[in-house]
Amino acid sequence: MMELLLSVFMGFTLPIMNGDVGAMFTPKNNSVLVVEAYFNACPYCHQNAPQVDDLASFYEKESRIEVLDVGVDRRDSDYTSWISKHQPNHLVLKDSDRKIISQLGTKSYPSTYILNCHGDVVFKTSGVWSKNTRQKIEDAIDAALDVMCD
Repeated sequence: MMELLLSVFMGFTLPIMNGDVGAMFTPKNNSVLVVEAYFNACPYCHQNAPQVDDLASFYEKESRIEVLDVGVDRRDSDYTSWISKHQPNHLVLKDSDRKIISQLGTKSYPSTYILNCHGDVVFKTSGVWSKNTRQKIEDAIDAALDVMCD
């Protein structure tokens, strides 16, 4: 299963919804990904949005960390609504075919994943973040940064 995750997560491309029209996102080599799986009609996803922004701000000087909102909505207007409401300081990606979200095995929303530079999921949580959850996320990110990459 990890080989599949590696090939998917180190080589995936998704449309960026809060950038240049038509821009696509592909993870940088050696990056640690923080993936927040959400959809616009999910009230708990909206509760997590400011915390995801705060996390992105906390790690903004660490160039290896890429914080991503990965939505599963089909309509572009749902992404426009999300971006307008939350003004995210990180990328919002469209996974309407649920290719990445399915590979992660997402069953509930919001779900947060930390992936090391090899594409291995090293941490997963679902639901609204508590202070304890935030600390676990930070610990997982810091551990993922310690992984030696090519």
